[in-house]
Amino acid sequence: MRARFDKIFERWFVSEPALFVVICSHEVVPNDKIKCPVRSGCGRIEYNPDFVREMSDAALEEALKTEAIRILLKHPYERRPDGCSAEAIAVGSNLTVADNYPFARFNMKIPADYGFKPGLPYETYARLAEQTGEGSDERDANTDLSELWEDDPLQIAMINGLIDGIKDWGSIAGDLAERVKASTRASIDWKKVLFGFRAQVLSQERHLTRMRPSRRTGFDNMGSVRQFTSRLIIALDVSGSISSDAISYFLGVVNSAFKYGITEIEVIQFETVVTATQALKHALRETIAVGRGGTDFQAPVDYAAERDVDGLVILTDGEAPEPVIPVGFNANILWVCESEYAYRQHSGWMKKSGRVCTMNLR
Repeated sequence: MRARFDKIFERWFVSEPALFVVICSHEVVPNDKIKCPVRSGCGRIEYNPDFVREMSDAALEEALKTEAIRILLKHPYERRPDGCSAEAIAVGSNLTVADNYPFARFNMKIPADYGFKPGLPYETYARLAEQTGEGSDERDANTDLSELWEDDPLQIAMINGLIDGIKDWGSIAGDLAERVKASTRASIDWKKVLFGFRAQVLSQERHLTRMRPSRRTGFDNMGSVRQFTSRLIIALDVSGSISSDAISYFLGVVNSAFKYGITEIEVIQFETVVTATQALKHALRETIAVGRGGTDFQAPVDYAAERDVDGLVILTDGEAPEPVIPVGFNANILWVCESEYAYRQHSGWMKKSGRVCTMNLR
């Protein structure tokens, strides 16, 4: 089974560079529970081995092309169109893909099959499918197709990075390629990334208590409560490229995002060494001292390692060597790039040690 996939991917390496880089960014795994041949989402491409065995190599290749194009269009990782069911958004996505890419052997309906106009956005097709009930004859397969889809700004950022590096679009027509490239100019909701990181770093301590009974045995046994004990460090690169206003705005958003559930937030300023530390209680506008020296990411990483914190958020332009993560360092790291340019230049190495997003001043 795997040999069939490898043969297709080897061919794409030469003839379909755009599709090849997309496939390489996702894990290809079997799932015999799904009711559709192939689906994507959550960083993977799943296939049903029973369905795939019945498909010709040409049909399997087109099924994989469908998911690769769907990922390039970012349908599995964008916010779901309001008021649309899982079935409707799958139909909307399929119509968008089929409307922009010709398929010969993989059965893909086009907008005209449902009486819809061609060239409409994915969200519009999804709402039309919801209103008309089109695609209900394949309800289970369509519902399964979009089961993994969820709003994921980090995946969107990763895909945008891949798109920016594509030079040869292979069989993807110019109009579709331009549409895909244009989609990278949409802003990343970096504030959502912060809230997601907050959920990632929260740790809890469980304490037994007689004041709350066990749900199973009542007051015969002790119940429990959980208290948040997470500690967070915000590291600000003040070497000169990031303005005080931008830092103040960033800290205001951080303070809002981490208001609940974090017991301690410490702000540190660094260049080649940590130059100042302070508890975060407000935007700290008056305390930021922007310098003009160099930058060394080892300084905040080592500082966090010595204090055994749960999370480290680093705001930077990325212009410094990659730090060495100490053995036993368990804190989650979030790199916040101060510009899209910084993200494109440095997100590759940053992703080795944590999550990455881009700050937008809005």
